[in-house]
Amino acid sequence: MKTLSKESVTTNVPKGYRAYKIKGVDHTIVAKKGGPSAKQIKSKRSYQELRNNQKEFGVASMMSKVLRQSLSECMSEICESYVSGKLTAEFRNLAKLEEGKTGTRPMRLSKHGHLLSGFEFNTGAPYKKIFDAKYFVKSGSRKGHVIIHFPAFIPEKAFSRPDDATNFKINARLVALSDFTFNAEEKTYQPKNEDVHGMFGSYESPMLPLLKIPTEPMTAQLSLPNPSQVKGGIGLFLVMAISFYRYEKGRFIHLAKDSGMQIHEVY
Repeated sequence: MKTLSKESVTTNVPKGYRAYKIKGVDHTIVAKKGGPSAKQIKSKRSYQELRNNQKEFGVASMMSKVLRQSLSECMSEICESYVSGKLTAEFRNLAKLEEGKTGTRPMRLSKHGHLLSGFEFNTGAPYKKIFDAKYFVKSGSRKGHVIIHFPAFIPEKAFSRPDDATNFKINARLVALSDFTFNAEEKTYQPKNEDVHGMFGSYESPMLPLLKIPTEPMTAQLSLPNPSQVKGGIGLFLVMAISFYRYEKGRFIHLAKDSGMQIHEVY
């Protein structure tokens, strides 16, 4: 048995396989015909461990979805195919760092979220490979506040860019994701800080030309909408993106496949 993305399932289920959904699991389950039915997987004792794993994957899939939905349209275009599954796997691995039975282990982004730092949304154009200029990131005076400073740099020297690129933009999102713990009475996972789960602060630079002339220094302050609600039990994900554009016939065309984006840091 295996899982496929929604995209691949809707276009092609392998011969000899069947596809079905299970509540709480983001992926479509694809299993060989003649194997266990969906009803058996949901109820038979022999599939309890599979159900427990599906609970953890369900929470991890939700975390991945909330993070991706918090990105701007431009940033979302940079994501390569199947990044959803890759990011879900990274979130689910955090449960393995906690003690307890599978399907009840907490997912503490506030404790282990830093392990996702450096995650690339487009492995064909790694963020640090395409952008080599120095910049500084530091936490603000309160939780949920981050300051980014870009000293002046020369775009033609700082970027490894596609030949037809004429312009660039820098984007950043600071996204809050809650820890999740298992409620034994409700038999379900629940967020520790639901009030700020999925909230974000954003920054977008002006459209800038790729020239030999230095840029002006840039300082960005990212803050969640309601800082007073930012307490414990959350991980703050700083996602950084470099987008390249080609100016053509009076408009800017986003060269998304050549642009880079990563989880720069998790607080």
